[in-house]
Amino acid sequence: MEWTQRPGIGPGAEILGHGLAGRRIVELGCGPGHTTAHLVGLGARAVGVDRSRGQIRRAKGHYGHLGCEFVNADAIAYLTREREPLDVIVSVFGAIGLAEPSKILSACSRRLDRKGVLAFSVPHPQRTGVIPASPHTLDQVALRDGTLAALKRWDIDPAAWARALNRAGLLVTGLHNLFAPADSRWPTTLLITARKP
Repeated sequence: MEWTQRPGIGPGAEILGHGLAGRRIVELGCGPGHTTAHLVGLGARAVGVDRSRGQIRRAKGHYGHLGCEFVNADAIAYLTREREPLDVIVSVFGAIGLAEPSKILSACSRRLDRKGVLAFSVPHPQRTGVIPASPHTLDQVALRDGTLAALKRWDIDPAAWARALNRAGLLVTGLHNLFAPADSRWPTTLLITARKP
């Protein structure tokens, strides 16, 4: 199963095509809140969730005045604790990919309303030219203060993501290999959309 980004067709079109006004959306791993704020600006009832207190402070500082809601919590704990069904769950290089796939995808599936959409992006497992032999990788990331930190990531191939989504009760609706810059030798981002039947 392999799809690539086609010019003129945005991978999020299936979500945005139906409009976001009034939709209940949660962003997992919202970081400084840019995506959550954008969704609120489009009329969604969006909540940003991040386990980093510092990121939540930044998000509230940037966008709290716009009425955006940000919650400091682990993604799986938040999905399990809250009860309101969701229309959409998004993760832009966020919590999905940093948590064990079967656990986080099952938690997403339980919270999504019928026909609800899950859309997430992760670094493409083939970004270095080879899919890692182990699903666990360790990336070095630069923090705001300039120091480096180790980030544990689940680097699994697109077919494995599709199987994990199916086991969680979700139907894959799109799987996109994105290249940035466009002339990159290997795909750099994997964007997946799925729907609850």
